[in-house]
Amino acid sequence: MLINLAAAAAASTIAPCAGTSTVAANTCLAARFEHSDAMLNRYYQAALKRITRESGAGTAWRFAQAERSWIAYRDAECGTVFDYWKRGTIRVSMELDCRIRLTSFRTYTIWLDWLTYPDSTPPLLPRPHVESVTSPR
Repeated sequence: MLINLAAAAAASTIAPCAGTSTVAANTCLAARFEHSDAMLNRYYQAALKRITRESGAGTAWRFAQAERSWIAYRDAECGTVFDYWKRGTIRVSMELDCRIRLTSFRTYTIWLDWLTYPDSTPPLLPRPHVESVTSPR
């Protein structure tokens, strides 16, 4: 059983972008960010639909406001990471890594808060994988 869990955890870990140049690594990270952002949008839309259906337009509006605030936070946080590393070529990679990590955590939070149920009802969407972004670099 433990071997199966370890194998599953290893399989869900995304390998680092192994580019032969800064441009190649940044291109890989940009594609990963696009994927994580698309996944966030999918989970956000499903949550918004549930909230609107079950709680009404007022709660849906507040949820949309929260998402806009979260995007502003992500942009400010990751922009600060970029500024911190601005003297090196790693700055873009560090910013993209920040965006991927925060976006993955936000997707998980939306799933946990809005797409699951407190009983045995199956979630509306599968649990997003955040394990690959929780380990140290």
